[in-house]
Amino acid sequence: MSARQVIVTHENDAKTVGISFRYVDEERKIDRIFNFQRSTEEEMRTLLGRITCNIEKITNKKRKKKKDDEPPTATDGVEVKMVKLSDGNDVPEDMSCYQSFVTQANNHTLIVGDIKYGIDLNPPVVKTVELPKNIMSGYYLYPVKLEVMFGVEEQSLFQWFKSDGKFENDNEAQKNLSSITWLECGTGRIYHTAVEDIGRLIKVIVTPCDGERRGEVAEVMASVLVSAGPGECPFHRRQQLFTSHLAGENCLRVVSYNILADLYADSDHARTNLFPTCPAYAIAIDYRKQLLIAEITGYKGDLVCLQEVDEKVFLRDLEPALAETGLDGHYTPKGGSVNEGIALFYRRDKLRLLEKNRLILIEELQKNTLFSEAWERVQACPAAVERINRGTVLQISVLECVGEVAGSSAGRILVVGGTHLYFHPDADHVRLLQAGLCITLLRQVMQLYQVKYPEKEVCLVFCGDFNSTPEFAVYRLMTQQWVGEDDIDWSSADGEHIEGLSFNHDLELDSACGLPPYTNFTPFFHGCLDYIYYQTDKFDVKKVVPLPSHEEVTEHTALPSITMPSDHLPLIADLQFKSK
Repeated sequence: MSARQVIVTHENDAKTVGISFRYVDEERKIDRIFNFQRSTEEEMRTLLGRITCNIEKITNKKRKKKKDDEPPTATDGVEVKMVKLSDGNDVPEDMSCYQSFVTQANNHTLIVGDIKYGIDLNPPVVKTVELPKNIMSGYYLYPVKLEVMFGVEEQSLFQWFKSDGKFENDNEAQKNLSSITWLECGTGRIYHTAVEDIGRLIKVIVTPCDGERRGEVAEVMASVLVSAGPGECPFHRRQQLFTSHLAGENCLRVVSYNILADLYADSDHARTNLFPTCPAYAIAIDYRKQLLIAEITGYKGDLVCLQEVDEKVFLRDLEPALAETGLDGHYTPKGGSVNEGIALFYRRDKLRLLEKNRLILIEELQKNTLFSEAWERVQACPAAVERINRGTVLQISVLECVGEVAGSSAGRILVVGGTHLYFHPDADHVRLLQAGLCITLLRQVMQLYQVKYPEKEVCLVFCGDFNSTPEFAVYRLMTQQWVGEDDIDWSSADGEHIEGLSFNHDLELDSACGLPPYTNFTPFFHGCLDYIYYQTDKFDVKKVVPLPSHEEVTEHTALPSITMPSDHLPLIADLQFKSK
């Protein structure tokens, strides 16, 4: 912090003003940063008195530490005042803190002793910066929490440093902090740790920016040493063999992946009963998200549809990390108070977002005139009404193809659906209803865009965890275009039979990755639940990335494991646009 500036922060409508300055008195051997949060209405006489009192506390401590034979300093008191730049006179004592430091900041200077401080109002400030509590070699390292005030977070500058020496454990490192020499090892928001970093401490210095304006740097050191990672994982081998390069010309690489929300994994019940084969450290989100980001980024997808995404993981981890690899994204929370949902990422040099929608399926059923008849049928069974009252959402993203995937001069529009249907084993009727709502809503959006852009080709990709294996009606509806009112799935739960309801559509859909034996593998269940549905008249499947072998999946009994961070497997397919 500059010794000649007082940093003042005040957000719109805030009731307090932040005041921070560095006070240096070489004679008394004082070099201290003083921070204050004061009421906007506080009078200057009170504020200046508070600053004087705090400085005198420090000077008095220094005085007590002096030896008896040391001479006293020339003066014991420190005068603090605020003066007008125009004439050097003191500001009125009854002037408010807000007036003096904010509205008239350019007209005043703060004087502490013989130091004059200019007022720097609302420079970029790092409010919070934190590093993760688990750092493994060979993975991305970045601030897991970064808040910048009065600046643009994406413009922040980052310098990474590592300790010159290695330590046996965290305690040893903390005891020897004063002897560490810091070696610069990287710049940019993300630092990719290496094997040689194992046993070292890492720190980052962040400079907040707003265009050309830069604020005071903030420094944070990791509380843990870099540790060894799990070694080669199955996804590393898939990446080396199948996704070392971006998708080919006129292609989109589509990834669909249920990443297992921390919301469902971070509990004693989950660790003991749902995922008992996974060690506690490996099911912790600070461990899993390192693998997840390495896995997702390494597949080099153009469309990445994720399910069971914790909101905090999207904001703090996925969004900033994937942005560094050319992907923009958005998050769609489920209905209700559940803090997880669907996320879509898309490669910005191939796709441009036109529209995004969050549709809560139960609300669409009740309110959308498309489903008036369906809602009447459902209401005829009160038990079914109660059962379908879920927060399941359909995320609809409309993207315009740009660059080499745009096709002819007329261009292409891509409608991307993402969902995660209700999970309960006896709820096939609920999932069928939800799937019918989804495909109807997606078809409507496609028709609207075809009318809006008649010269463009409108294509659909529909991804998600459908919680339904191929022998049930959801798959039949998608691939056979129709499910009748007599389908057995309408009566999958006793007392909840929905009568007289059917769904149909005219889209030629198929599963891009076929029907693998399973996409979800836990100690208690395995089956094919995840799908990438695509239009067979608009795309050819150019390549499907094979799923890990059964030996790899069961190497640690079941999923998740120390090398596979979710209980689901990601589906990956390259879809090539057909020539018009």
